[in-house]
Amino acid sequence: MESGVATRPIEDLDAYRIKLQGYVNQAGLFMQPMIEKAKQGPQRRIVYAEGENDDVLMSMQAMVDEAVAKPILIGRQSVMEASIDRLSLRFKLGEDVEVFDPKDCDLHNRYWQHYHKKVARKGISVETAKQEMRNNCTALASVMVDLDEAHGMICGKVGRFDTHFKTLLQVLGPKTPDTHVSSVCALLLPSGPLFLADAFLTVDPTAEEIVASTEASMNFVRQFGIKPKVALLSHSNFGTSSDPQANKMRQASATLRERYPNEEIEGEMHSFTALNEELRQTIFPNSKLTGQPNLLIMPNLDTANITLGLIRSLTDALLIGPFVHGLSKPAHIVIPSVTGRGMFNMSAITAADVELHCETNECSI
Repeated sequence: MESGVATRPIEDLDAYRIKLQGYVNQAGLFMQPMIEKAKQGPQRRIVYAEGENDDVLMSMQAMVDEAVAKPILIGRQSVMEASIDRLSLRFKLGEDVEVFDPKDCDLHNRYWQHYHKKVARKGISVETAKQEMRNNCTALASVMVDLDEAHGMICGKVGRFDTHFKTLLQVLGPKTPDTHVSSVCALLLPSGPLFLADAFLTVDPTAEEIVASTEASMNFVRQFGIKPKVALLSHSNFGTSSDPQANKMRQASATLRERYPNEEIEGEMHSFTALNEELRQTIFPNSKLTGQPNLLIMPNLDTANITLGLIRSLTDALLIGPFVHGLSKPAHIVIPSVTGRGMFNMSAITAADVELHCETNECSI
């Protein structure tokens, strides 16, 4: 995915900088509930697959200062130390932050053996499994999490989102065989946060998968102290189309409204109808949705991803996420354009996710 930086000419750079600073301050306030959640219990161990990356290293300073989690960086210590000096960072490797060099995997057979056990029936030989542990840092990080040597992980700063996800799904798998794994992200706009699902994982979800993704996304919205207001979007506006894509959104909306009668959930409807209450009242005055929605549920990956890109390009909105729900353990994938501050935000979200996971599951480390 592209960086989302606007391509419009910037006429007043000072005003633009002030605007960006406002977004940064807004992001800090938005993230505070997650940071507080992460700090509730003991510091959890989070492993970073791309530990040598500059943005990852810059985020470590805030991680150490805020004491959000105990980071583990995968990579070569000599490379990291040179970058830390170049970036004028204060934290100490081996003291504030743990380092794991992939070449050390050769000293511990448990890594490749565990990985091979997970992927042996997918055409992966023993020698390939050994090579993957040395060369595929996402695979190594996921094995460390699956072995309970770390509570959670972050990857994705380098490489394709779908490639990282394939690795996580192979090693960690879903919470249950029936769990639908999906994603949600937040866009910070001047009018407030707008959550969007699912722009990264499910190409063409079924009505049941739409319901599962919406439920998980609603829980994510609540973690920020925000009451979810949900709009299920479609080219159909309250029954104007009988197309299969419209039908599945209509069916998902009906299921969700029945399941959550006290929540503001509405659809299927046009995006313009969802975002314009005055228009919505003229079309469907008995709508359960009031004001503007803060959670938009898309019918497929194309519409979600295109919408996300358009909003980021046209508004300079700050992206928080994506957040992956449904894996057996906390593991998240950033996009390559994420900044150091964005990495810290994802670290706080991951640490909070770990804390929630440990509340319902025994954490042995």
